[in-house]
Amino acid sequence: MLQVVTTMPRSRVQEFLPGELVDGRYRVVRRLADGGMGTVFLATHVLIQRRVAIKVLHAELATDPAMVERFLQEAAVAATLGHPHIVESIDMGFTRDRVPFIVFEYLEGCLLTEEIRRLGRLPVRRALVIARQIASALDAAHSAHIAHLDLKADNVFLTDRGESLDHAKLLDFGISRLLEAGWEITQPNVLMGTPEYMAPEQVTSPDDIDVRADIHALGVLLYAMLTGHCPFTAGDPLGILEKIVDEPPPPLDRPVPAALEQLLFGGLLVKDRSKRLQSMREVIGILDSLIPTLATGVPAALERFD
Repeated sequence: MLQVVTTMPRSRVQEFLPGELVDGRYRVVRRLADGGMGTVFLATHVLIQRRVAIKVLHAELATDPAMVERFLQEAAVAATLGHPHIVESIDMGFTRDRVPFIVFEYLEGCLLTEEIRRLGRLPVRRALVIARQIASALDAAHSAHIAHLDLKADNVFLTDRGESLDHAKLLDFGISRLLEAGWEITQPNVLMGTPEYMAPEQVTSPDDIDVRADIHALGVLLYAMLTGHCPFTAGDPLGILEKIVDEPPPPLDRPVPAALEQLLFGGLLVKDRSKRLQSMREVIGILDSLIPTLATGVPAALERFD
């Protein structure tokens, strides 16, 4: 029997209080966000006065060794990859109650979800530039044989860096999978992730997935930026999963260059992963050809990749 475990945020009890000193170094300022695995707090390093974000595992999950391992894996992945479009992990530790926490760089800006909600949908070129940055981050992860498996608008943060606006950062490697070593801590036939962004093979064969699931998720993310919503919605997760497996994605509700439609529907949102684009390098190459033509308003002329 298939079990669905989503990573949607849920209401939690606050683990840290403002003014609390964590591990003798970090003074908690306030709560920032709450997610399925942990709560994130703004804090300041008391010695160097650097602002950081501390993510602490929900206390009720800290008694589950598998959840603790998955949580600590997130810190290891973020620290190891060292990519400009992946949030940086700078420290980790345990509370007095042996609950693990991760210290990340503090980002100022907003989640991509919030920006889509504010605007309704993004301009085409802006959506492609953000997608290009996330593709670069995922390419670095894939080169290290790591599949993210939970790419979504809630896991992309938009910040400014110098003169660069919309500097995107990929967050949350909490359910990522280390493919080369066969790392696996989920139970058989358990779906981990966010239903709206899952690839068909994540639904039908959750124990046999690879980096091509991230390629499909990038397609969902791009679709959501262009339309303001994911391709498939329903009243319950199982309804969404059925549509992902059985129904073609609806067409866009706005005009876009033909090459972009081909990328989206002929390369990314393809049911059969063997007919999908096979690597983020391929995706990046197409985006790099398409983005400059949009800047001048000239439609792209890309080769077919079916």
